[in-house]
Amino acid sequence: MTHECVSAIVTMREQYFDDLKVGNRFKSEPLNVTEKHLIEFAHKFDPQMFHLSRKRAERTIFKGLIASGRHTAAMTMRLFVQTLNFAEGAIGLGVDELRWPNVVRPDATCSRLKPRSSICVRHVLGRATGSFACVM
Repeated sequence: MTHECVSAIVTMREQYFDDLKVGNRFKSEPLNVTEKHLIEFAHKFDPQMFHLSRKRAERTIFKGLIASGRHTAAMTMRLFVQTLNFAEGAIGLGVDELRWPNVVRPDATCSRLKPRSSICVRHVLGRATGSFACVM
């Protein structure tokens, strides 16, 4: 069984922040989260048992292997950059809010981006189930 992180790159015309309108919504290509990718990220950046071992994760409050919150934030950024294709880059001065209302498990499919306004962009990583995995 192979495990790969798959994401198609969508080529949109270059955009500027001025192109965004309040209420715009963008749907990215799906990002399939595999167990292998989830564990590799955790080994490098967030080596906690519920990110590293399916067996050990079963005994935690999560009752199974989950992606690191930092990993979901990184996936959200990847989809944001690929989908919106800002001509000058999407450089920000910080993140005012970062929430993980739901976990991302192996074999999940994530997509969806929803800018909040032309100055403040809200990134929302949605799961194939319709719930959100990361909001920032």
